Amino acid sequence: MDCKTLLLIFLFLGITSVLWSQEYVQLQFNGISIPVEYKTIPADIAKRQRCSIFYFDNDSVMICDTMRANIINKAQDYLGVSYRYGRSSKNGFDCSGYVKFIYKIFGLDLPHSSYAQYKMSKPLKTEEAQPGDLVFFITRGKGISHVGIYMGKNKFIHSPSRGKTVSIDTLNTGYYRNHLVGFGSVF
Repeated sequence: MDCKTLLLIFLFLGITSVLWSQEYVQLQFNGISIPVEYKTIPADIAKRQRCSIFYFDNDSVMICDTMRANIINKAQDYLGVSYRYGRSSKNGFDCSGYVKFIYKIFGLDLPHSSYAQYKMSKPLKTEEAQPGDLVFFITRGKGISHVGIYMGKNKFIHSPSRGKTVSIDTLNTGYYRNHLVGFGSVF
């Protein structure tokens, strides 16, 4: 079995555990343990592309933000879906429910609360934010009260509020620029 097939099996069926060391990654699935040599590419390239190369015997797979691109593509599939407070389904979302729903498709289980998503994410500087990261706002009160998925180039996709639908907005507009708290990553 080649490494690409093996990797797809693990991605679709779920890796039950991953053990890391400096030289290898050990993946476990249904009691099967597979050691995989793991090497990062040079730091200057990795910083720009966030890539890692996994070596399986004589074959290798490079992973460079494919999940991020897939998250953005999937998020756009729900443009026009109505805002529904407290919901997280294809029939309607509130802001954190939308983010939770999209990330769950990719195996990332996020809480159904913009504040809880903010607390669990790794804070990022604006210039570090990448497509697929989260963008947080204070739209009422003093705490985090809104979240969206950053798309790059100052755009984000979100489920805004009652009476509206999932849409793409810009961080350049007065409202969102004035309420922006920052970015976070759950990767």
